[in-house]
Amino acid sequence: MQFLAGNAVALLENGEQYFPALEAALDRAEREIFLQSYIFEDDATGARIVDALIGAAARGVAVKVMVDGFGGRSVVATLMPRLRDAGVQVLIYRRELRPLSLRRHRLRRLHRKVVVIDGREAFVGGINVVDDFDAGLLAHPRYDYAVHVRGPLLAPIVASAQRLWRLVAWASFRRRDSLPLLAPPQAEPVGSICAAFVVRDNLRYRRAIENAYLEAIAAARDEIVIANAYFFPGRRFRQALVDASARGVKVTLLLQGLSDHPLQVYATRALYPMFLARGIR
Repeated sequence: MQFLAGNAVALLENGEQYFPALEAALDRAEREIFLQSYIFEDDATGARIVDALIGAAARGVAVKVMVDGFGGRSVVATLMPRLRDAGVQVLIYRRELRPLSLRRHRLRRLHRKVVVIDGREAFVGGINVVDDFDAGLLAHPRYDYAVHVRGPLLAPIVASAQRLWRLVAWASFRRRDSLPLLAPPQAEPVGSICAAFVVRDNLRYRRAIENAYLEAIAAARDEIVIANAYFFPGRRFRQALVDASARGVKVTLLLQGLSDHPLQVYATRALYPMFLARGIR
C-alpha cells in the first residue's frame, strides 16, 4: 500500500450524490472511459448511465465497460446489444455459462466499482450501478459510499483499470492485442490529501485490503468505527479489534439489520456475544 500526497478526494454518500457526479464526469469525457462494476441493473439509474455512456461514444470517446457475469446479468440479458450497437466496448468478467454449476471458480467475481475518465478523474467505492431504492432486493434504500479522486493517485488507478481490461480481453478473445492506453493518467498534485489505492484479487493481492485494515486498526489510539454490510471477519481481524478495545480504543461496529443474504446475517450475529463481552459496541 503506497500512500501518495497531493490528491483531491471528495466523499459521495449514496447514489443521490454519486450518480449525478458520475453523469457529469461522463458528459465531460473526451478520450477514454473505463467503467468496472459488479452490478449494472437495467433500472432508471442504469438507463441514465447507459445514456451517458452512449453519448460519450457518439462523441468519439473510447468507452470500455466491464461487468461481472453474475452481478451484471442485466447487461448480458438486455443492455449489451444496445451498448455495442452504439460503439461502447463491453466485456463480461466470468460469464455465467452454467448457472447451476458448483465449480469453485464461480466464486471468483469482479467486485470492483471503479470508473476512470480521461485519466484525469476517477470514482472508487462501494456503489454499484443500481438505484438506491430498487425494491428487487429490499424495500429499504441502500447506504453506501464512493470517492471522487483527482491527482497523483490517478497513476495506480488508471494502471489497474487498464491492466484488468487487457487481462479480461485476452482471456475472452484469446489474442494478445496491444490495447494501448488512450488517456494517460494526469497525476500532477491538485490537492492536499494523502491517500492510497488498494486492490484485492485472487492471486497477487488476496489480503491487500485486509492488511490495510489491520494496519489502521493497529495504529488506532482513540476510536474505530466500521460500517459494513457483510461482516464476518477472520481470526486476525477479530483479534485486532479485541486488542484495540483492550488498549482503550472505542470500537463501534455499524452492521446491517436487514439483508439480502439472511444466512450471512445469522453468521454475523453469532459473533456478537464475543465482541460485546470485550467492550466492542
